[in-house]
Amino acid sequence: PIPVVHCDTCGVVPVPYDQLPVVLPRDVEFTGRGGSPLAHVASFVNTSCPKCGGPARRDTDTMDTFVDSSWYMYRYVDPKYDQAFMNKEIGKKWLPVQQYTGGVEHAILHLLYMRFITKALRDLGELWFDEPALRFRYQGTIVFKGRKMSKSRGNVETPDAYVERYGADTLRLFMMFMGPWVDGADWDASGIEGVYRFLRRVWDMAQSEAEPPGSRDRDVDRAVHRTIAKVTDDLQTYSFNTAVAAMMELSNTLQHATGPSRDEGVASLLLVLAPFAPYMTEELWERRGGRGSIHRQSWPAFDPAVAAANEVTLVIQVDGKVRDRMTVAAGISQSAAEQLALASPKVKAALDGRELARTIFVRDRLVNFVTLRRS
Repeated sequence: PIPVVHCDTCGVVPVPYDQLPVVLPRDVEFTGRGGSPLAHVASFVNTSCPKCGGPARRDTDTMDTFVDSSWYMYRYVDPKYDQAFMNKEIGKKWLPVQQYTGGVEHAILHLLYMRFITKALRDLGELWFDEPALRFRYQGTIVFKGRKMSKSRGNVETPDAYVERYGADTLRLFMMFMGPWVDGADWDASGIEGVYRFLRRVWDMAQSEAEPPGSRDRDVDRAVHRTIAKVTDDLQTYSFNTAVAAMMELSNTLQHATGPSRDEGVASLLLVLAPFAPYMTEELWERRGGRGSIHRQSWPAFDPAVAAANEVTLVIQVDGKVRDRMTVAAGISQSAAEQLALASPKVKAALDGRELARTIFVRDRLVNFVTLRRS
């Protein structure tokens, strides 16, 4: 409720700070007669004016839900704290919010209210920061046949049938795999079978017999460390679709691997997959003898040296036009890369005896020969 009272003598009077919050009654009847249901609760409406002590009426209007949710992060840090609107000691550990996400209605409405309340509390000396959140990230909308889903249009796709057939993890993973999170997508369930097969593959691999001791496979180790690095980075940028693609690729590699590299790779795959498929990975973690919950385990680390590729594809250009591609050792020097590129028959033909003005070299990516213009 709005914490003001209406007095015939004093007008609109704010409720004193020491009488806050104004608590809603529990005996409200919702009759549909119009107006605020609070207006019919005499024990709530009738009160005394804080200024003159005479009879007064409480305001029976209530704040919009966006106004309420504009400061709920301050209650979340300690919801049982009853001395003030927030436990500041705990709040200083968690606030301001690091990442705020939402759709267009958040960007143009909720964010406006949230910033207003934060700045008002700051001016009152209650907060030590100016903005409620450090970053805002827009989320796209899942539409159906190009239109926003709506019951009135009859184009709502409910998740229940997909959950019943494929499981909640499959549906969750499929929606993250549909496309960039910030762009949204047009709902098309034709690809859900591929996601289901991926999870089945992980399910079978995770329960297979442990591989006998043997030598490590450097290619498998590289794939594991590169996947951990990729998923770690993609989670920070909300690139869920490419993270899922990387895990799918790793599962294919592990399926044909052997030895300790495979066993450790499967364990790492479960850990990075856990935020995406929480139920299945929790079950597999327990079946594999893991202690506690998989969701309370440390995030797997990766070694950049192990993740680094042995070979890279070098693009060869002449005056900005691609003439050839070559597989070379990672970290190749500029002079060695130039020699290999100049030996390419395709590059020789493109140069056609012209004199080089300069060479642009981007390590492990590009060699571009810029030629002198012919007079």
